[in-house]
Amino acid sequence: MSAQDDEHSFENLSDLLGPDENLTSARPDLFETVAPTSSYVPTKKAGLGFDSRATQPSGSLVLLDTEHEGPCLRQIREYALDAHAGQQRRYTTEPYWKHLSEVAGLVATSSYGSPRALALAWLHDIVEDTSVTLRDIERLFGAPIADGVRCLTGSANPTIGREERKRRDRQRLAAGDAEVHTVKLADIASNLASIGRFDPEFALGGYLEEKRLEVGVLTQGDASLKKLVRTLWADARRMAEES
Repeated sequence: MSAQDDEHSFENLSDLLGPDENLTSARPDLFETVAPTSSYVPTKKAGLGFDSRATQPSGSLVLLDTEHEGPCLRQIREYALDAHAGQQRRYTTEPYWKHLSEVAGLVATSSYGSPRALALAWLHDIVEDTSVTLRDIERLFGAPIADGVRCLTGSANPTIGREERKRRDRQRLAAGDAEVHTVKLADIASNLASIGRFDPEFALGGYLEEKRLEVGVLTQGDASLKKLVRTLWADARRMAEES
């Protein structure tokens, strides 16, 4: 599926978030266009990496490439940990920061392990799962990061069915750059590791098909991560079918 499949405009908030009465409870700026980011071009390079302590909530994130000007990843990591505090992973009940650290770890070792990509790894669920808005992200960390988070955020309109929401999510993902695609691949890989074992009915009932379609639009993502996702997807399906 390509981005051209969907004729809907993403500039209409009522179309995305539902009728006006939903706007006060939903995040009103969820899909507002942030400042133009045309000057930003992702650079494919070896992963910059980070201190291994970054996978611990009390650790510090240290860029190994000190000459590269980028976001303060320690601040971003701590901001994400605070926003997701108290949340747990579905099925395993592990603290949610473990999912974020898994995604960051996979992105760091990819061919797009840039500071922005690592920032997106920590922030990819923050608008969807917390009270943080895209305006907050843009104000604190800049438009390129806010735009990446926008691409990674799922639709919130309660009046649109799941199938249609997922189709629109794929369109938004397809419009993202290589760093966005790489972060999403890492996110899918982290989630696929448990779905087949803990919820085989949900996995076979549509989740795995949704992930297959998502991977299809992530054309610019890291090739090794895409290979890993395909392996994990097949393992999850086999495990679900055997349950």
